[in-house]
Formats: sequence, structure tokens, C-alpha cells
Amino acid sequence: METNEAVKISTKIKKTYEDICGILLFLAVTISVCEIVGRVLFKTSIDLFFDLAVWITVWALLLMAGPLLPEGGHIGIDFLRMRFTGKLRWGLEILLATITLAYGAFITWGGIQFLQQLYQRQSIFPRSIPIPKWMVELCVPIGMFIFTVYALICLVKAIRQKW
Repeated sequence: METNEAVKISTKIKKTYEDICGILLFLAVTISVCEIVGRVLFKTSIDLFFDLAVWITVWALLLMAGPLLPEGGHIGIDFLRMRFTGKLRWGLEILLATITLAYGAFITWGGIQFLQQLYQRQSIFPRSIPIPKWMVELCVPIGMFIFTVYALICLVKAIRQKW
């Protein structure tokens, strides 16, 4: 009974998380439309609006990279994978999951290192309102950490899977 409740809670958290990412994408589109309308109707443009829409889109997409992993939402070339069965398939699945985990961990670590440099150098995007670069780039280690957690879950599932 407790496992069923845990699954329901987990599903609800994931759904809320996906909804938040969807709202971020909607916000980015809305900002883009407002920027276009302002440029066409009022012959003016604020540089921050264009950048903000791009930054929000990147945030949403990086935050969704992890939850899409176990669903097969990423591009994959499965022709080789589908040809194998048994222990060969099991070994291939573990190898691919391990590589994915290593990739996520490496990008997370690199993102943290990059963030530290931006923060120490006090780098900014010189826009109408100066924006610290580390605030924008924070999505890389956060999104890739979430990706790494999901990659670890996928590795555990691959190890337990029977082919």
C-alpha cells in the first residue's frame, strides 16, 4: 500500500515539474510575441526581452532533459540495440546507461566549474539591465544534475532488466 502511495506522489511531483517547464516555455513565447509587437507597432525593442525569451527556453529545456530520459524522449539510434537479445543486449544497455550517466556527471561538474568562474569574475550580460551571467548559466548544472539522477535510475533499471 505504501509503495502505491509513493508512486502516486512521485507521479504528481513529476507532473507538476513538467507543468512548470511548460509554463516557462509559454512565458518565453509570450515574451517573444510582446517583443515582436513592440518592435512592429512602436518601432522600439528592448534587448533584454529577446534574450530573456531565449534564456527561459533554455532553462525549460535543460530542466526537462532528465525526466525525458527514462521515457525515451531523447533522440536515439536503436537499430543496433534492437538486433541484440539476451546477455549481449543486457551488456549493451548497461554500457549505454553508464555512458549516459558519465556524460551527465561530466557536464554537471563542468557546469559548476564554469559557474564558479563566472561568479568570481563577476561577468555580466551588458543589457538595459545588467544580468549576471552565472544566473543565466545556473540552468546547466541544475538541469544536468537532474539528468544525472535520471541516468542513474536508468542504469539501475538496466542492471535489473532481463533481456
